[in-house]
Amino acid sequence: MSKINLRSETDCLNCGHQVTERYCSHCGQENREPYESFWSLVIHFVEDITHFDGALFRTCKSLFFAPGKLTQAYLDGKRNSFLHPIRFYLFTSAFFFLTLFYVFQPLQSKLNKNSKAIEVASFQVKLDKRDAFLNSSEIQAYKKNQLAKPESERDSPLFQNIIFHFFELQKKYPESKEFYLALYDGVTHKMSQVLFLTIPLLALILQLVFIRRKYYYFMHHGIFVLHIATSLFITLFIRNVLNIAQLTLSWEFMDVIKNILMLAWFYFYYRSFKNFYQLKAVKSVGLFLTSFIAQLTLVLIVFVSLVLFSFFSL
Repeated sequence: MSKINLRSETDCLNCGHQVTERYCSHCGQENREPYESFWSLVIHFVEDITHFDGALFRTCKSLFFAPGKLTQAYLDGKRNSFLHPIRFYLFTSAFFFLTLFYVFQPLQSKLNKNSKAIEVASFQVKLDKRDAFLNSSEIQAYKKNQLAKPESERDSPLFQNIIFHFFELQKKYPESKEFYLALYDGVTHKMSQVLFLTIPLLALILQLVFIRRKYYYFMHHGIFVLHIATSLFITLFIRNVLNIAQLTLSWEFMDVIKNILMLAWFYFYYRSFKNFYQLKAVKSVGLFLTSFIAQLTLVLIVFVSLVLFSFFSL
């Protein structure tokens, strides 16, 4: 523990209020000398990291080993021993995406040189079951074909725009692999912000499912969703570690372990749902599946919208 030099003056340097003890009762700042040596800064940094790690591990332990109890503990006011839900979510999601972009993807590229390093959903536009690439004559024929049809039988404006934009992108990305990688990068780099903005919508679904329970407010559902989303990021991080181990050691059975891991997370979500909302077994299954399917549908809609947005942004 570093030596702390407290000030003899009783005015808080942060807010100006009188300080009667070690910490200001108005803003909470410690009444210490403003000057710090470099060594003191290093010690405080280590202390802060150690304190954060302690709270992080405590929070993770409570999250996974007592499903649903962490959210209830926060709402009951027991907050000093655990990370704030938003801080917990932001730290975990940032750590997940940083390791995904700068650790797992580069490692996967090196370990998987003979095949595609990144698997993406192949979105290929085909006309009359021909090549995925469109030439000028095909585009002109497509336009004439659409104009010749009654308006009710034409392709939707969105689909037509996809066709035309796909044709333009062929000039920018002559190789299909370049196009798919660019689209993948566009989607993944926006994913973290989009998922965070989706949290309130996921909470709104729970609000509607439990609309008759007046003692559950929107904040309750929001905190619960934050904890569930955080648990998913941690689970996906472990899955990425297993994927790297599989590529390194050529262990085919690792696919089974990864599938079991995701099933375990699904069961964890159900247990958290049941415990937090204090539901009986039979009723909990129906409400959980209703909520999960609605949330999954929302996530798919958001994901497709993100793909389309990234596609038109190329």
